[in-house]
Amino acid sequence: MKNKLLSGTFWMMLGSILSRVLGIIYLIPWLMMIGSPSDQNAAQAIFNAAYTPYALFLSLGVAGFPTAIARQVAEYNGQNRFKDSVHVFKYGMLFMLFTGSLCGLLLYIFAPMIAQRSAVVSTEVATTAIRVMVPTLIILPPMSMIRGFYQGNSDMQPMGVSQLWEQLIRVLFILGATYWIMLVQHGSYIKAVNYSTFATFIGALASYIYLIAYSRKRMGHYRELYHESVPAHDMHVFTIFKNIFKEALPFIFVGSAITIYQFIDQLTFKDIMVDLTGLDALQAQDLYTYFSANPSKITTVVISLTIAISESSLPLLATLAKRNEKQQIGKTIAQNIELMLLTLLPSSLLLAVLSWEVNGVFFPFSRLGANLLAYALVTSIALALFTDFFTIVQSLGKHRLAVRYLTLGIILKLALQVPFTYLWGAYGALSATTVSFLLISLGVYGQIKKHYLVRGQMRNVKLIIVINLLVALAAYLTNELISLVYLPQNKLTAFLYAAVFGGAFVLLYIALLNKSGIFKEVFGFKVKLAVKGKH
Repeated sequence: MKNKLLSGTFWMMLGSILSRVLGIIYLIPWLMMIGSPSDQNAAQAIFNAAYTPYALFLSLGVAGFPTAIARQVAEYNGQNRFKDSVHVFKYGMLFMLFTGSLCGLLLYIFAPMIAQRSAVVSTEVATTAIRVMVPTLIILPPMSMIRGFYQGNSDMQPMGVSQLWEQLIRVLFILGATYWIMLVQHGSYIKAVNYSTFATFIGALASYIYLIAYSRKRMGHYRELYHESVPAHDMHVFTIFKNIFKEALPFIFVGSAITIYQFIDQLTFKDIMVDLTGLDALQAQDLYTYFSANPSKITTVVISLTIAISESSLPLLATLAKRNEKQQIGKTIAQNIELMLLTLLPSSLLLAVLSWEVNGVFFPFSRLGANLLAYALVTSIALALFTDFFTIVQSLGKHRLAVRYLTLGIILKLALQVPFTYLWGAYGALSATTVSFLLISLGVYGQIKKHYLVRGQMRNVKLIIVINLLVALAAYLTNELISLVYLPQNKLTAFLYAAVFGGAFVLLYIALLNKSGIFKEVFGFKVKLAVKGKH
């Protein structure tokens, strides 16, 4: 069981992490080609104004269904009903094509309304950028269904690698198109942003090509499962979709949560800051870029660590829940949380300590931008905890619990948004999100602990947290002392400083995990940090 979780986590992390790393590394040359710092901030605001509603509509049309398919396929396979898995997958593909087309049409229609409320100066420019995303919204849902089918078969490789291909081709297209527009044609950065948003469509096509090639490679294995399967049950099409909806709707809602919160920020921030605090539209746009558009590129990578682990656990937990193996469920949940915290905490805390350097590497150097990035990175821990805990309870079939808590969370976010943002500006908007996610995550964890965990299963968690706090405190104090005499002022020195400084404290972190026995406890082996010579 542990090997399956670690193997699944590896492939999910390979695709999820590397694709997101590519998704932020390209920003360095992209923003340099865009031009001045003011143009860079505007480009980021326009891009984010298009990408957030696109991501929300994509989540509404996609997020729950592949996960529901993965869970159903895992259950059917556990009962040797592979023929039923194939049956559900085929109808699911047709349905995904329908939902993708519907969501694309709705995004096209509502684009002007969304653009008008967004923290951008030009509504017309933002409307065009949003509508450019429509073709991608149509073709991605069926592809996500293919990924869900593989996930249900505990085959994480195609999901991870296809994400990597999708991002790689997307990034190459963005950089190539921006180079041609800005440096060859000497065109407008607005045109470059539009081509950059359209790059999601090109990346999706590349992912399709990989998945089709991989399916041919695995066809023999699936034929074997098909022939060994018990006969397919006589399920009516209506029954199939009823089951899919029953599984999918909670996953859609929960899977869209982070994007819903970001969308609330997008639609309310400008109005609150302009109408209540007297900020002008350009200042609101820049502030929105600093607290949302820029940090989200970095925090997405941190949260994707959690997503990789939680999604790898999903088919395992679904199978165990079907068999009602509570003891093994508890062990799997404990290992899931340990793996999550081992990667989540050092990533978010060390990057927060290095916020000046990280912000300067990817975006224009700015003290306000760096401070907001640091705050966003620390608060991303709450978002990651939400992602993991809610995936766990949904994997165990506790959909009503997840929906009830998330509904309370969104109500709390809406209640806190205006007073928090009015009092503390961008920090307030981030705080409203953090408080909401943290409270509902703790509530759901309480339910997990009550029903599935026994005394001693989470013994490593406290030690992991203590080690991370010690490393973060040491890193913070060291960095503050160094900054008194040296502070990087260009991208190359900032990158080198962050790499050396971060690498040193990562080694310290691993050494402490080794010394405490946590590394061996979780992964089954120790890391040799030094080799002793022979005498």
